[in-house]
Amino acid sequence: MKYRRYLFFLMVFTTVAILQACGSNSSSSSNGNASSAGTLSVLVTDAPGDFDHAYITVKDIWFHTSSTAGPNDAGWVKKPLAAPVTVDLLTLANGGMQSLWSNVSLAVGNYQQIRLILAGTEDTLTASAQTKNLQYNNEVVIGGTAYPLHVPDAPHGIKLTGAFTVAAGGSLRLAIDFDAGHDIVDFRTGEYVLKPRLTYFDLDHAGAIIGKLAVASGGSITTPRFVIKAERLISDGTNTYHVVKRWTVPKPDGTFILSPVSTLVTGTWDVVVRGLGYQTVIIKNVPIATGSTPASGATDLGTITMTAGAPDYKVTGAIASPTGSWVQFYQTLPGSGEYPYEIRFRHFNPLTGTFTIPFPLSLSNYVLQVGTYGTPTTPVGGSGAYKAAAGAILYDRSAYQTVSSASTSTVSFGPLSVTAPYQSNTVTGMVSMSTSTMNGMMDRGVLFAVHGGMIVNAINIGSNGGGQIVSGGSYTISNLPGGTAATPLLGAFYGIEAVGWSSSPTATTATRAFSVPQTVDLSTGNDTADMTMLPLP
Repeated sequence: MKYRRYLFFLMVFTTVAILQACGSNSSSSSNGNASSAGTLSVLVTDAPGDFDHAYITVKDIWFHTSSTAGPNDAGWVKKPLAAPVTVDLLTLANGGMQSLWSNVSLAVGNYQQIRLILAGTEDTLTASAQTKNLQYNNEVVIGGTAYPLHVPDAPHGIKLTGAFTVAAGGSLRLAIDFDAGHDIVDFRTGEYVLKPRLTYFDLDHAGAIIGKLAVASGGSITTPRFVIKAERLISDGTNTYHVVKRWTVPKPDGTFILSPVSTLVTGTWDVVVRGLGYQTVIIKNVPIATGSTPASGATDLGTITMTAGAPDYKVTGAIASPTGSWVQFYQTLPGSGEYPYEIRFRHFNPLTGTFTIPFPLSLSNYVLQVGTYGTPTTPVGGSGAYKAAAGAILYDRSAYQTVSSASTSTVSFGPLSVTAPYQSNTVTGMVSMSTSTMNGMMDRGVLFAVHGGMIVNAINIGSNGGGQIVSGGSYTISNLPGGTAATPLLGAFYGIEAVGWSSSPTATTATRAFSVPQTVDLSTGNDTADMTMLPLP
């Protein structure tokens, strides 16, 4: 049975991005006069997703000069909207943007944190959600049916990593980038969660790429589900590989827009195009002009003709811990000086740590095509061979696994290691029932640990797992990034929550339950949290 109201996650854990904090540990909520303030405009944009609609309702945005300040600490500069605004993210693909805050005053300083505050999914409907005839403040619509989109710990916001400086009399334009296609995760039938990895762009240091896709046979543009990605090289100290910083899908006429694409680190990007049953195309060294827009100065790739290849093959996956991980599938061009390109990406189900049938991943089993900007593409090989790696925030990436149509149908990863100098910490506690009518009635359950608005890890506490949900008992959830007294991980706050349900509900017994969320602090060691299960109506 569905259990709609159980994702009320508590406390956002400040994602450590290894940013050097500047200025004081708190910002002033007073913006002062023009000589001590600048102005900021905030827009929202999105990558595509496989939904009819993906609605979010935005209420507030917070700023802080400290990278380790918790959501309840002093010093936040809070800029509420005059009234909440409901946005359909899927209308913002292909360069679309919606303005939310325009020329608001912000005190001079170096800001290390942004938190975007959304309305609670099942709170009283805002006027903006009512205007759009929504059932929930945040929801996805598939085939005309609305499903709740749960936002973990909505009151404390979604953390965005990165830093920006407000100068006296200056102005900034930031675009907050959602990724509905990847970060809205189906974790149970009819249940969706926003597992956000938000980033933002400085629009004064960004540009645009445009182009058009065509298929050699003159067939459908939409059926192959083509994806166009802008990628650049990074190194994590151990491996060098390409990362996707912007992606989109073609419109029905084949045209596409990659915008905004940052030019702060590099003005040259590689573009990867892949589609189901088609050869993957890589176009190297695509220049982007700072300040270019889809309407003016954008780099035009012209028409890219996609060629059908051999049938794709299916891959499923699993990870032991943390269940909030994801997996990336890479291919590398032959020759010296070449590094892996990300071809496919998939979140593991945050409850189970898997992706399985009926939702496997399809991988192309055909040769790559590659070219340099301004020259035709030519096949170079790489038929059906991939390397897969799992990753999560504050964990080391896994070792690569080789994947091919001949030898692999499942990729399985052991537990990821917390990135040094931090360590894997543990939360322990008890699960108890608030009423005798629940005792023994709840036979399925999950316990979550959440940080930064994202599920990090989960354990099964149902009768098909640990069994604590049935009649109460102790639990342990481990492999959570934390610190020690000697090496603290500042801001390592987690929300711990248990949810339960009955696999054989009846009309006379409680069939759904949740716990009051508990906050734990793993900054210097382990912690405890006792969970009391309460019946849901």
